[in-house]
Amino acid sequence: MITIDAEQIKRAELLLKNIPGGIDKSIVRAINRSVESAQTAAVKKVKDRYYIKAGDVRKTIKIKKANYSDRIAIIRATGSPVALSKFSVTPSKPPKKRRKTPVKVRVLKGESPKSLTHAFVTRLSSGHIGVFERVGKARYPIKQFYGPSVPQMLGHDSVVKYVEERAKEQLIKRFDHEIERLLRGAGK
Repeated sequence: MITIDAEQIKRAELLLKNIPGGIDKSIVRAINRSVESAQTAAVKKVKDRYYIKAGDVRKTIKIKKANYSDRIAIIRATGSPVALSKFSVTPSKPPKKRRKTPVKVRVLKGESPKSLTHAFVTRLSSGHIGVFERVGKARYPIKQFYGPSVPQMLGHDSVVKYVEERAKEQLIKRFDHEIERLLRGAGK
């Protein structure tokens, strides 16, 4: 949880005493800009740590912005485990001929590829490409492999720490900026 400390608010109240609602405007605007910045930082850090596209992370994140009656902003990620095909998979598309070599997968950056000896890459009738394995000797049923969910990736200690630091820096910077903006008369 990131907050604005009491000294910053007292300073802002002194500077904005002649501007009606100035303190509320500056706080809400600063919170909302910093929460957007935190979302960007979260996507960047997850992308730096995992082999996943930024869009696949971003689409699971929702932001509840602050307003004048509720000065709290929330970043929430929801979702189930991500299909393994969304990470680094070789081959990335279904091959023309049956392969003799195993499917290789990397989820975390910096790790060596893991071989899935009985797995195969195929396209379903829905168009989804996935990494699958047969359940028994018969052709069907098959089961799909999954990696971690986006909330799990965002919940890693290094990601949380990075996002909190960036959000705190941005909140302080944006709060000062919004105060200056109101004093100049630009943010009415």
